[in-house]
Amino acid sequence: MDMDKDRDLFGTEIKQMLRESISRAVTGYFSKHADDPVFYTREAYPMKTRIEDLPLYPKSIPEIIRSWANLGRETLYKPEDVLVLDLETTGLGRSGTLAFMIGLGYFEAGEFWVEQIFLPDPDAEEHSFERLQELMQSRSLLITFNGKSFDVPVLEGRLLYHQIWLDLRAMEHLDLLHIARRLWKRKLPSCALESIEFYILSHIRDKELDISGGDVPQTYFHFLTTGEAESIRRVFVHNQHDILHTAALFALICDSCQYPPEGGMDSRIDYHALALLYQSQGHEELARRILVDMLARGELRPEIAHDLGIIYKRAKEAEDALASFEIAASLDHSLSLIEAAKILEKRKDFTKALKYSQRAMFLSNGRYLQNHKQLAEIQKRVDRLQKKLSPQPGQPIEPESS
Repeated sequence: MDMDKDRDLFGTEIKQMLRESISRAVTGYFSKHADDPVFYTREAYPMKTRIEDLPLYPKSIPEIIRSWANLGRETLYKPEDVLVLDLETTGLGRSGTLAFMIGLGYFEAGEFWVEQIFLPDPDAEEHSFERLQELMQSRSLLITFNGKSFDVPVLEGRLLYHQIWLDLRAMEHLDLLHIARRLWKRKLPSCALESIEFYILSHIRDKELDISGGDVPQTYFHFLTTGEAESIRRVFVHNQHDILHTAALFALICDSCQYPPEGGMDSRIDYHALALLYQSQGHEELARRILVDMLARGELRPEIAHDLGIIYKRAKEAEDALASFEIAASLDHSLSLIEAAKILEKRKDFTKALKYSQRAMFLSNGRYLQNHKQLAEIQKRVDRLQKKLSPQPGQPIEPESS
């Protein structure tokens, strides 16, 4: 019994030491729980604050984003409806992962607030969800970056562990990672938030103040075992930057998806990807306009001309489709060579159709990873066109495949 008392006293003293350490390193306050309080920080930013020359809230949430994310089409969202969420955890897996910091961003009384809920020790976790519950009850749109795959499942697991009921999926949820991938996957080496910050938001994190995301778990373990809080202070800065840049990215994506853009073309935006986004939501006319504008500006990339050709083809505008495919074909785009050959064969221009098909065969054969089904189809087309150009007496001509 005496050993148990000594162990409890030792644990109590360690927890007190950790709380004193974090309060010296970071400006904040503890919750009023008698046992295992959590540590809160709050910082306000004026509504007109701009992060990396971007506002923290968009002019509006455009219909294209609403339809893509399955948000309410008729909902008139206000800044006060939005809650930005970002976790710092003890690992990347869901099993056994502890969310030792819950970062929250929200608009209130004309300001953007960043709140952080930190666990001075793991036993405080069950008290860390109270503020999250409170904010979720008064907000209707959750904004995250990779929240659907990571943050929300992690929180659900921890809430279940503590037998706390909070339906995180009741709120409408816009996960910016997925829309960012659609808009920038061709343009960036990675669509991680820090990569987008660097290449799109032109922000370089200060290594003296911030910390790499990969170092966050070990930094928390170091704090728990040593009580050294200077490094954990950098985790607070890291999480605050994540919240602010998630809000700024939300504003950039929403404001840049309007076409034509009010402020002129933005070099940060991949308009080809934007056209495909509109096309995926059934807005083919606007997708066509964007691609036509890109070609008119001299952006002669074969993929742009090919995708424009596909739109014309679906609209049964064969002349414009052929013109687009031939632009891409001149740049050795295999799929466009095949599409152009199909149209030319229907027009009985067998010589040119054969030339395009043979060029497509040559390019496809030269690839490291070959599409054998496509090669077989191209070969079949080449054979048929050769027969049409020099048919054997009495031999039926194989019909064209679409």
